[in-house]
Amino acid sequence: MFRPDDVGKLFGQDHLQEILISWLTNTKEIPQSLLLSGPYGTGKTTIARMLAAKLTTISDDLSEINAADARGIDDVRNWAESARFSPFGSGGKVYIIDELHQMTTAAQSALLKVIEEPPKGIYFFLCTTEPSKLLATIRSRCTHLELKLLKTQDTDDLLTFVFKNKLTDEVKDIIHKKSGGHARDAVKMGEIANAMGATTAQDLHGEIGLGYSDIEDLLQKALNPIGNQRTQYTYAAEQIIKVQDGGALASVLDSVIDNAMVMGHPKVMLAYKDFLDLRVARVEWKISPHQQALYFLSKVLN
Repeated sequence: MFRPDDVGKLFGQDHLQEILISWLTNTKEIPQSLLLSGPYGTGKTTIARMLAAKLTTISDDLSEINAADARGIDDVRNWAESARFSPFGSGGKVYIIDELHQMTTAAQSALLKVIEEPPKGIYFFLCTTEPSKLLATIRSRCTHLELKLLKTQDTDDLLTFVFKNKLTDEVKDIIHKKSGGHARDAVKMGEIANAMGATTAQDLHGEIGLGYSDIEDLLQKALNPIGNQRTQYTYAAEQIIKVQDGGALASVLDSVIDNAMVMGHPKVMLAYKDFLDLRVARVEWKISPHQQALYFLSKVLN
């Protein structure tokens, strides 16, 4: 799987190149508390690792933490305690914390105390797809870099670079539409297309799953009372379960359910409380967005 190892290979983030080159050239300019936000698969962790590679001299001085798994106040206290100690090597010590928005409010408050005045040589690179869910005080204490989705030309340039002109323009165009501008998904789809020897959009049909616009169309069709048959539900369920990114599906699903409620869709109105309960359960990671999508379709289509 292609992952950029220098700024020149970071496609679609031209607005950040100047500052990143400056930091990588002079590491003294790198902020000790850095917030990287943007859609998934756009390069947040990649940038954090690039900077960490310039700051650290041994692997023991780099800690990568997924806040979806370690999201409580005790976890933060453990990081804070370890941050009190000097780096093992001659460089700095870096903590890359991914999915920061999954952290509890109490844990975020504890983290704030650490990033406000980090010890010399200690760096915190915070990554999130949802900066609005972070404490405003965390956002204000960090230097903030915002990554963007790829435009059509960005995806074309990325795929051309990675696959050395092995993909046709038609394939690259359909990959851009299916990936929704997410660089990581575009490369994954490119790998499938390259392995298949695909040259047309038809060659890729059924091989790279549904794009986000496809999911939205599918769920909107589920709200259409005309022709809602069990066979449609079966097809919808099979397609939804193929979607890889739960966050994107959850966002679309929430929007569709809320719009249907506003429009007075009878079956959605009857089950709306159940949908809300499942949304809460999803946020608490008790069920997946795919499970909620299947439940939603079963209620609407049956």
